[in-house]
Amino acid sequence: MSNQPLFSIVTVVKDDLLGFTQSFASLASQSWEEFEFIVVDSSEDRTQIPPALQSSALGEKVKYVWVEAGGIYPAMNTGLERANGKYSYFLNAGDTFYAPDTLTRVAEKLNDSNSNWLFGPVVITNQDTNTSTTTPMWNYQDEKKNFFARGFFPSHQGTFASTQTLIDLGGFDPKYSISADYALFLKLATVSDPTEVNFPIADFVTGGVSTHNWRDSFTQFHQARREILKPQGTAALREQIWTRWHYAKVWTYRELILRARR
Repeated sequence: MSNQPLFSIVTVVKDDLLGFTQSFASLASQSWEEFEFIVVDSSEDRTQIPPALQSSALGEKVKYVWVEAGGIYPAMNTGLERANGKYSYFLNAGDTFYAPDTLTRVAEKLNDSNSNWLFGPVVITNQDTNTSTTTPMWNYQDEKKNFFARGFFPSHQGTFASTQTLIDLGGFDPKYSISADYALFLKLATVSDPTEVNFPIADFVTGGVSTHNWRDSFTQFHQARREILKPQGTAALREQIWTRWHYAKVWTYRELILRARR
C-alpha cells in the first residue's frame, strides 16, 4: 500500500456490535486493498469493538479511537480529522457495501475521471415494510438548477469525496443536527460537479433519526439550501415551491399510504 491510500473508510459505532460486525465483514471482503479503516467508537462498553478488530486480518489498516458520545456528526468529523486517504467514505455501523468489488469499481471510475467526488445508487431496506428499493438514477444538472429541492440527492452511503475538500469545507456542521450530511453535499455541489455511477454502492436500513423526524429534516434541508445555495428572487420562490411540493408528496406517502398498509 502506498503512503497515501486511495480510500479512508470511516465507521462510526455506538452500542451496535451486530451492525458494526456486518459493516466490518463487508469491508474485509472487498477485493480492493488500498484503504485505511478508521473506527470511531462511542459505545458505553469499550470492550466490545476492539477484540473484533484485533482478530481481523486488516492489521495495520485499522485506526481505532474511542470518543465520548456527542452525536453522529461530531463522531464523523473525528473520523475525517484522522483520514489520510485521497477520498473519504462513511460506512457507519449497519451499512454494508453492495458487492465485494464495490471499492474496485469506484476506484476505476475515480482514477479515470480524477473527480473531486462521486456518487451512485444505494439499496434501501424499509424496516417497517421489510421491502427494499434501489434509488433511481436522476439528472444531477437538472436537480442542481432546482436547488436539489425535489427530493433527489445522494445519501452519504452512496458518496465518496476528496478528503481534503471535505476538510476545506469544514466537515459536517453539527448545527444541522439531522441533516449535516445533506448540507455538506450541497457544499460539494458548489465546488465541483461529481462523477455519477450506475451501480449500487451500499445497502442500508431506514429507521435513523432523520427517518423518524422527517418533518424536522425538511426544515433543515430548506434551511441548508437557503444558507448554502443562496437562491434569490424568482429562484428563491422556485425553491420554496419545490420544497412544498416534495413535502406534500412525502406526507402523503408516510401519513396516508404507509398507515393504510399497517
